[in-house]
Amino acid sequence: MKRIFSTIAILFCMISASSQGIDKPRYIIETHRAGVYLGTFEIELFPLIAPLATNNFDSLVNVQFYDSTAFHRVVPGFVIQGGDPNSINGPKSTWGQGNPNQPTVNAEFSVVQHLRGRLGAARDVDTNSANSQFYICVAPALFLDGDYTVYGQVTSGMDVVDTIVSQPRDGNDVPLLKIEMFITKNGVNDSIPDAPVLISPADNALNLYNGQVFKWSKVDAAVMYTLEFSTDSQFTTIAYAYNSAIDSIASNTFTGSTKYYWRVKSNNGGHTNASTVYSFTTAMSAPLLIFPADTSKNNVNNPTLVWDSVPGALSYTLQVSKFFFFVGPVVIFDSSAITSLSQQVSNLAYNKKYYWRVRGFDGNNEGNWSKVFAFTTGTNTGIVSNVSKKQSLKIDKLFPNPTDEKLNIELSSAKHNSITISIKDLTGKTVYNKIESSTTGKWNLSLDTRQFSKGMYLLHVYAGNDESAELFEVK
Repeated sequence: MKRIFSTIAILFCMISASSQGIDKPRYIIETHRAGVYLGTFEIELFPLIAPLATNNFDSLVNVQFYDSTAFHRVVPGFVIQGGDPNSINGPKSTWGQGNPNQPTVNAEFSVVQHLRGRLGAARDVDTNSANSQFYICVAPALFLDGDYTVYGQVTSGMDVVDTIVSQPRDGNDVPLLKIEMFITKNGVNDSIPDAPVLISPADNALNLYNGQVFKWSKVDAAVMYTLEFSTDSQFTTIAYAYNSAIDSIASNTFTGSTKYYWRVKSNNGGHTNASTVYSFTTAMSAPLLIFPADTSKNNVNNPTLVWDSVPGALSYTLQVSKFFFFVGPVVIFDSSAITSLSQQVSNLAYNKKYYWRVRGFDGNNEGNWSKVFAFTTGTNTGIVSNVSKKQSLKIDKLFPNPTDEKLNIELSSAKHNSITISIKDLTGKTVYNKIESSTTGKWNLSLDTRQFSKGMYLLHVYAGNDESAELFEVK
């Protein structure tokens, strides 16, 4: 039997909303209970949102397919469902099972909500198995949103729908007395919805951050809205577009330091109407975090955090927190006016997870925060990355840093005559590895860095269980 199977709603389903309208077809549904007139209600469909389902329904009405079919399922507080040809004269046990020879219609998911009075396509577990059967919600059923095709709504006579759903029924929700339907077309609705009024952010707003909430006025006739962003005021190209069932939406997709134009289109299922155009300028781009890598483990308790430069940034703010949020005492490091692309953080606890983020400052305004990265420190007996010096093996000097040609390395060890020098880039790839020996326990080495690409590198020196490490940059 075709039923309505619930899943988690898809909140924002990207479908195309055209600015060219399509008149909404209207229908009268006359109902009879056990052969006696029960009542009439009217519906209209949404060809601009679900054209396949609309065309399928319309074609079936044109051949009088629905006449004498039954509303074979009534569930108070949920739906009435009907349109199965088996219910014309087949055994009641087959009502709702459908005819396997019926053509099916592919799903047309949208953000249109399952509100009271909304009409949708019934199906089985196969997403694209809808055919002639449809349901009408007698109460909001938002848990169906995004998983079933909504393609119409009741425009008058919901009291008749309420009467149908309240009929005595058996254990399978089939009315004890047959409720037949007879459907006739009743013209079209060519109305155009009001245009939304943009509310926030204000026109010409400056320094907008990712996550900004865009809000507009509610339009009573609208069943959905389309929010569009462009970098030109004529919307020759659309940079981003979102559909929403409500009068607001947040966006995290903007490029930094860029002027955008935005507008909202109301959609009543057949026609759209666009708001006026507002503009805003985004805040500076977020830095790209480089090191330590996200979710990396066994880091030392005094790591040097590294990030990429942001165009226009004169300085940076770095925050380190014990938790994913950065509020109050959980923030253990908060430093601004950092003019380099790295910062050492000392005295972190061993075997603890930390979170960090960075944003730039252009002299007037703060930029967007970076993505939050996490790293975990290791034990006090193992060194995996970055600036930790054992007494028995240490890097005495590393100069010049940054370097563009030769890197000089001065090393010493209290108990080793042979060491391994390994250099890794910040993806963890080893780009240099060599064993060096000394009879004095001291090394003065010169490394040609022209063989490396520009960027940050981690120098590891180890012998036995001893290890030391330093970051350096190749310009």
